[in-house]
Amino acid sequence: MDGVGLSLGVVSAVIQTYTAVTSAYDVYLSVKEFPSTYRELRTAFMVERYRLEQWGEQMLSDVQQQRVDKEHNLALWKLFQTVFDSMWAAFQESNKTLEDYGHIVGVSKSGDMSELLESMQISVKQPPKRSVIGLARTIKFVLRDKKKMEHLVKELCYWNDSLDKMTDRLAQESMRRRLRVRFSTGNVDQLEQLQAAASLLQHRDLEEMASARTVIEKGYSSERPSLPPDAILASSALARATTPNPEENFRLEMNQLDFGQNLPFMTDQTRALATTSRGESIIVDWRLCRDDTWRRQNPKAFRQRTENLTRVLNSDLKALNVAVLHCVGYLDQSSTVTGYAFRIPPEATPGQKPMTLHSLLTNVTKTSDVPDLGERFELAKALTSTVFEILNLGWLHKNIQPKNVLFWPKPGTKDEPNYSKPYLVGFDISRPNQPGEMSEKPLADPDDDIYRHPDYRAQNSRSFLPSFDMYSLGIILFEIGTWRDVGYQGRRSSRPQLETHNSDPRYIEKVVMGAPVKDLKRHMGAKYRDAVTACLSQKLDSIWDPKRAFENPEARLRHFQTEVQAKVVDAIAVCSA
Repeated sequence: MDGVGLSLGVVSAVIQTYTAVTSAYDVYLSVKEFPSTYRELRTAFMVERYRLEQWGEQMLSDVQQQRVDKEHNLALWKLFQTVFDSMWAAFQESNKTLEDYGHIVGVSKSGDMSELLESMQISVKQPPKRSVIGLARTIKFVLRDKKKMEHLVKELCYWNDSLDKMTDRLAQESMRRRLRVRFSTGNVDQLEQLQAAASLLQHRDLEEMASARTVIEKGYSSERPSLPPDAILASSALARATTPNPEENFRLEMNQLDFGQNLPFMTDQTRALATTSRGESIIVDWRLCRDDTWRRQNPKAFRQRTENLTRVLNSDLKALNVAVLHCVGYLDQSSTVTGYAFRIPPEATPGQKPMTLHSLLTNVTKTSDVPDLGERFELAKALTSTVFEILNLGWLHKNIQPKNVLFWPKPGTKDEPNYSKPYLVGFDISRPNQPGEMSEKPLADPDDDIYRHPDYRAQNSRSFLPSFDMYSLGIILFEIGTWRDVGYQGRRSSRPQLETHNSDPRYIEKVVMGAPVKDLKRHMGAKYRDAVTACLSQKLDSIWDPKRAFENPEARLRHFQTEVQAKVVDAIAVCSA
């Protein structure tokens, strides 16, 4: 057989076996009477089925198939075939379900795989009446053996891991992001099943996501009784959520901390270093809001929200690569001013003050003050991934700006920023992305307001949307690309003076979205420029248009996150110096 014929034969065999394996998954997932004690196993099968589907879309596309003969990578495709054969064997060896099913629909046990596959494709979609009873009997028998099912799904997970390792790192990261988006939900029961399934399969990122979002949903549920009646919307999923453990107490007292010379002062954007009674170095982020009326009139609800936010920021999010500090508790300066205490990062020297992105952007006096292109790309990737994962948890930050991005010096240096380790703070006015949730605004300041979406700066602003956080991120990405404070765009002598000021809600649209953004291609590349444009063009807002019908709020968020990943996150991820 010539090379072309051999290539076509290998591709055809891989696709045929891949389809057979996905059909085998569907046989399990089509069972309606799944025992309640096995629900986490069904979720585990759903996770692995989706992983296989995503891999197929990535690697079995027409473009990839056409590359087989051109690049002579037949060995790789033969490895694909080996893995799919192993998956197929795992289904058969575990319980003989596919073999029995093939026998029921009239395929001999010695028949070849294509014959069995052909019958399955027809029968799974529209099974003959005489085959349903036999299939149900077989699968119910298998479901009674929990250890056998666990062994099967673990083996399938192992082979999925093997397939993932045959792709490059960026493809693997992209597929993991899509996996987290697919299984993020506000339903606490489903989150708990996902957490158990992820623990079984050692998907640490899924487990942490499910755990953190469970904290958010349960916290939101516990807040609702304290909110005004007209702010509470019915939600069957949240109604089943339980109240967080009352024994958890994150409240700290002022006399428990030693602030030294850094005495706290009640003002926005102020942070103070302190030491706990155990000698642990922390940083306290003191926050105010624009109007504290709700806080004063609803002290119980405000306290509950403070505790819930602390609990979320106390969650283990390492596997999600979220650039946030670990919160250890909160303090009260007054009934309306709260400080959130964070551990300083492990690479920081105790007592070292952090720098903000804002201070670095506004204090450029020489060429060496501008980080290398590679450092700027890594910074952009870290912040983009962080905002994306926060939104995927069903949370809104609402105050993304350079003053809320911290850096500590590189180990062994006094003041050289560690650009690869940014930390996003300023969460005080953040909230769950839930209908009816009380929403607060940050203090008004023209230099800070420039980072807010124009529809959120207006006097009668609309409710905050996830796309508004992406808009704020887009401005920071623009600043990272130019390494220049966005408020100074248009002030260069080489540019015509524009009749606008940064207090104008349309400042970004009038000043930045023209030549400055287009010029990013020259410095950062086309993909980076396009990602910034996607954030700032406000096209992402249209997904939240009430006229656009979605099955439920989760489907809307999933569609939004899918768009954000394709246009922003994945585009930034591939940028390199």
